[in-house]
Amino acid sequence: MNQTIVITPNVINTLRALPVDERMSVASALAGEMLLGAGVCNDLSPEEDMIYQILRFYVNQASARYNRR
Repeated sequence: MNQTIVITPNVINTLRALPVDERMSVASALAGEMLLGAGVCNDLSPEEDMIYQILRFYVNQASARYNRR
């Protein structure tokens, strides 16, 4: 994978707004998938998984937009 990963300020602000435990779980799942190519983490609670899916969408969308340049 030789593509740029774009993490927007909205994604960072959303992560910062989460309680510490949720923040670490969601951020770890995002980093594991985006940086290491690991599969989706099944250790997330339903609420964390929903937040993860939304942030994952935003990262993928911003990254695709940047990489099309």
